[in-house]
Amino acid sequence: MSPRTYQLTQRQAAADVTRDRILTAALELLTSEDFSEFTMEAVARKADVSRLTIYYQFDSKAGLLEALYDYIAKRGHIERLAEVFRLGNDPIQTLHDFVRVFAKFWASDRFVIRRLHALEAIDAEIAKGLQARNERRRNGLRVILERYGRSYHPLSPMQEPIALDTLHMLTSFETFAALAGSSRNLEDVVEIICKMADHAIGFTPH
Repeated sequence: MSPRTYQLTQRQAAADVTRDRILTAALELLTSEDFSEFTMEAVARKADVSRLTIYYQFDSKAGLLEALYDYIAKRGHIERLAEVFRLGNDPIQTLHDFVRVFAKFWASDRFVIRRLHALEAIDAEIAKGLQARNERRRNGLRVILERYGRSYHPLSPMQEPIALDTLHMLTSFETFAALAGSSRNLEDVVEIICKMADHAIGFTPH
């Protein structure tokens, strides 16, 4: 390894450590009592870095929140969603796997995700980022509906948008949290959502 390559590697390693420290600080702030005071200044103080360092790492508050959500999503194994689509299973199985992946993700960090969604109502940047993620979830469901139409029977122009909206609602964090409550286990929640999803698209198991 050349001296220049070594220096670049060391700098990247130091940047990664700083990045992780900032993300950890952001998570701690979100779980603190006064989480509404989630600001770049507060994150910088918590991580013991300058605001400029945070902007250098993440470009903006929106960038920090995107990275934070990615960090949570990685811990919740949301990357399994790619495998769900790559397997090319029966569309109903794909839909059920989709439900399961999101249910496990929502369950992985319920407290933090709930607070991020609460901040959505008062912070436009957070709202914008979450809306973009919700739209990606909707697009995944749209693909499943298209596959379902080819394999079983296509939904009418009137049925399709209603089915899509219903599936989007059923796979949301809000629905998961409402069904899970404080005592229902993950598998029971998944089973309930899958049955409701089947009904939404008019599928009746034989």
